Amino acid sequence: MLRNDIVRAIANKLEATILGDEAGTSTQPEGLFNGVTADASDVTFADMVAMEEELEEANVTGELTYIVSPSAKAALRTTAKDAGSGLFVMDNNEINGIKVLSTSACTDKGVILGNFNDYVIGQWGGIDLVVDPYTQAASGKVRLVVNAYFDAKPRRTEAFVEKILH
Repeated sequence: MLRNDIVRAIANKLEATILGDEAGTSTQPEGLFNGVTADASDVTFADMVAMEEELEEANVTGELTYIVSPSAKAALRTTAKDAGSGLFVMDNNEINGIKVLSTSACTDKGVILGNFNDYVIGQWGGIDLVVDPYTQAASGKVRLVVNAYFDAKPRRTEAFVEKILH
């Protein structure tokens, strides 16, 4: 159970870093939303179609997937697709027939569309776990120090389109 919790914590941190907006450093990959400015106006179905068009113009093929934050998901599920049809931009976890995944690790109000087969995550070495029973011994605690070495980058930057909703 403890091993699974540690692996899950590492995966959550990696996911939050990749789907975040931080600049890359020598010790951290750049978030996919780094440098993306929030939209000035409310989202429309035409905005989502424009994201698809941008990928098609860059000859991005394969399995496209949207990844959205919970706040973006809520906005897309309540935004009318057009006037009068009663349809919404996102319905049945799809936008225009493309699968939508939601995660709280994504930048707030963030929407990314891409072919995630064009995103590479590399890990060097295993997970280094040090059990330290001394540092927190006066408090009756055991400290775990976990080191894991990853890097992550798009293989093709044009395979991803990012948007931060208003």
